[in-house]
Amino acid sequence: MAVAQEQATGNGNRPENVETIQVRGIRASMVRAMDVKKESGGVVDAISAEDIGKFPDTNLAESLQRISGVSIDRSGGEGQLITVRGFGPQFNTVLVNGRQIASENQSRAFSFDTIASELVSSLDVHKTSTATMQSGGVGSTINVNTAKPFSIKGFKVAGSVKGVYDENSEEATPQVSALISNTFDNERFGVLLAVSHQERDTRLNQAQMDGWLENVGIPNPQTESGADWNGTVFSPRNYDHKVTFENRKRTNANLVFQYALNDDATLTADVLYSDFDVETNATSYGHWFTAPNVQGVNDDGSLFDADGNRVRPTVDENGTVIDLYQEVGLATDMHAKKFDRLTDTIAYGLNLDWNVNDKLNLKFDLSHSEAEREANNGRGNQLSLIGYANRVRFQVDDNILPVASMFADANGNIYSGQQEIDGAIGVSPIDGFPAYDPNVPPAGVSDLLDPANSRAHVMLRRGWAVDDKITQFRLDGDYMGDQGIAKAKFGLQYSKETKALTRWDNEGVGIHCTYCGYPDVPGIPASAQYVFDAGSDFLSGVSGSGRMPTQWLAHDGEAHFVYLEQQSGLSFDAVRRNNSFEVEEETIAAYLELDFEGEIGGMPLFVTTGVRVEQTDVKVTGTEAPIIGLTILDQTEMLAQFGDAQAFSVNNDYDAILPNFSAKLELTDDLIARVAASKTLTRPTLESMSPVTVITTTRQGGDLTSTSGNPELEPFESDNFDLSLEWYYGDASYASVGYFKKDVANFIVNAQEDRTFVTASGGTLVDPSTGSDSGAADADDAVAVFTNTLPNNGENATVDGIEVAWQHTLDSGFGVLANATFVDSNADLDPADTTQVFAVTGLSDSLNLVGFYEDGPLQVRLAWNWRDEFVQSLTQVQGDGPTIVEDYHQLDMSGSYDISDNITVFFEGINLTEEYVHKRGRFANHLLLVEDSGRRWALGVRGSF
Repeated sequence: MAVAQEQATGNGNRPENVETIQVRGIRASMVRAMDVKKESGGVVDAISAEDIGKFPDTNLAESLQRISGVSIDRSGGEGQLITVRGFGPQFNTVLVNGRQIASENQSRAFSFDTIASELVSSLDVHKTSTATMQSGGVGSTINVNTAKPFSIKGFKVAGSVKGVYDENSEEATPQVSALISNTFDNERFGVLLAVSHQERDTRLNQAQMDGWLENVGIPNPQTESGADWNGTVFSPRNYDHKVTFENRKRTNANLVFQYALNDDATLTADVLYSDFDVETNATSYGHWFTAPNVQGVNDDGSLFDADGNRVRPTVDENGTVIDLYQEVGLATDMHAKKFDRLTDTIAYGLNLDWNVNDKLNLKFDLSHSEAEREANNGRGNQLSLIGYANRVRFQVDDNILPVASMFADANGNIYSGQQEIDGAIGVSPIDGFPAYDPNVPPAGVSDLLDPANSRAHVMLRRGWAVDDKITQFRLDGDYMGDQGIAKAKFGLQYSKETKALTRWDNEGVGIHCTYCGYPDVPGIPASAQYVFDAGSDFLSGVSGSGRMPTQWLAHDGEAHFVYLEQQSGLSFDAVRRNNSFEVEEETIAAYLELDFEGEIGGMPLFVTTGVRVEQTDVKVTGTEAPIIGLTILDQTEMLAQFGDAQAFSVNNDYDAILPNFSAKLELTDDLIARVAASKTLTRPTLESMSPVTVITTTRQGGDLTSTSGNPELEPFESDNFDLSLEWYYGDASYASVGYFKKDVANFIVNAQEDRTFVTASGGTLVDPSTGSDSGAADADDAVAVFTNTLPNNGENATVDGIEVAWQHTLDSGFGVLANATFVDSNADLDPADTTQVFAVTGLSDSLNLVGFYEDGPLQVRLAWNWRDEFVQSLTQVQGDGPTIVEDYHQLDMSGSYDISDNITVFFEGINLTEEYVHKRGRFANHLLLVEDSGRRWALGVRGSF
């Protein structure tokens, strides 16, 4: 689509008005992105808006995944974090209008779901580095560009209104956006205001396990043949079925002022604001296992073998427990959970662009941004639990979903608190026993759904408050040279980031475990409970579904907190913990870069070489309260007692020299070869630099863990090499192939060490669950040995890969965009090797295929993305192994019709085939998460005047 528009051209910043033609639409967006790629000195990919306020995808991360080498992680069915060339979120520097912006994440990662795509005009992904770019991106540097009035020129109003329907939640929600821009006084002054408000109600159907524990005391396991097993044993931490309801609200605003001081100088002031809140209410039903209390069970339900011995738990050929029974210390709980994410981000900027003379241009840029995530009284991870002290059989087979069967004793009773419920539950739907049928529940299920039988249990409020502030000043200069030197670029940058992380919880004072033992008093009012029905199609697309009840008792978690506080006279509120800290990081940088132009055999050659020098000072301050005691809370948990808070302050500093070189050779007018080499760095995550020791697990039976940070961590350093060949054979068509290699040093390894602690009296801390008196300390208690995880530098790795891309358009209106990335490393994970402490995470092959048709007023676009299996993390929520994400693909569709030159109706379809995310541990049967976010539809109208 083309429209006539006044466009400013001419010398300096006070140009003349010349009528030009602006082309809008899918094809035009692809042409602009292709031009950026072609004209760049290094390897750069770009995405351009199809029109003002019209980005190709509904989410910036979803758009970025269409670029070769870029993959994403999703949250609630929406793209949030990115991985580039196998390097995850912390390895990619994200700039907004060339500036680093504060992040509400605990790490350095930038969450792309905090900025609405309607505010963005283009995204540039720099896969090779130059001295002019801010450091930090071993994977890439991504610049998010928002609209400016001098770029639009003249008066412009654009906006959209749409409704989004989520099939899982069966809810429709509104999304609106608007932009108004104008220039005045013969283009000397411009103002732009863009706003966006989006709401989305989602339902996430989930099955999850917090982790798989290694060698935590499973007693006397046997193989399926009955032989003894002496190898590593992997046992489940828990198993839950969960439905999470999310309400996502995102309000963005961008205000920009531009003023041409004279023909040669332009002043730009802007404010970007984001208020992004995810409020959740989750209900789940599941079981918590305690390894030392586990045994086996026969298929007929008996607990003893022919010799009168207890049946032993069974493991498979990998040592994974595939059949266990537990009645002592087992928790069968119905959870009311909250995982709220309440964030605010604001960024201010002031920029002066000054053409000093015909040869010299100077840019002065001052910016400040702040981001925070609220502690929200621990609702970042809040659990209200009711349930039963129960008997359960847990079994794993070839299906993705295991099965947990509530179990009856010889008299047909199952436990609930201090009473027993009559009625037998089917022992096992795997070994000849009937699977659960919600229409014909086995005897006893109705008793479990009776509110009179539930008991109060754990009441947790916990989470981190995050406060991040970044102040930056930049001076950038461009000097046009002579005699082969096309341009000299030079500059200075000062950056200061201060990120404070404050822990809030009610665990440290033990209040959360007031009712851990399922006491009969107080009873839970029946009016506060209800039977939740997840539906007969709950996770129906996942193998192994339908084998456990899809109905369970649910309750209002907030009301339950209030009720128990009234009954106990206690407050369950989260309190500020003394293991909070602040990291202050100051960086001073200077750079010089030269551009050369020449010829080789009549072929134009463009060369860029430069160096960036940086000095970074780090100061970590905070308080830490050391652990001084352990006390028994119930049959599974102990309470850590802490001493007086102690202040600490630790300093560190390091320097970096980052050279770069790139060359572009125009073999023909359409064929371009590139080569690039550079050195880049990524700084360690801020939370990993805190020396605070955090006690993470205090379970009976020796399950004691802690983590510590390391303020002396050095940055990751990478030597990079790129080689590519690009063929631009049409106005909107090209093909390219590229090879990249990264040699990375100083990877951080989470080493584990045994650690003991000192009590207030100077003695060694002991574990009271190990002595003859399991309720109090005695002389038989063993020393409490914690497995402490500590990050250190030390590992090197090489990552290399091939990227291919093809974009082709036809005069008929059809077009296609296809790309693929194949990546490899010498530091892959061997899941069977439990001694391996390092592997490169995030590595995966990926494919994109986008087809479109655009003719006159009609546009249709179909986009398919696939990402292969990858290691997301070397840790689990509460387990000892890695987190591996199985391969995932998604099909999206969009279309629009121009009713007039100014009005367009459009539709969108997200995840058309209803794919689900599947995460696992070391082996295929180590389920960690299955999440079905469902399919979404949108219908709306867009105007542009």
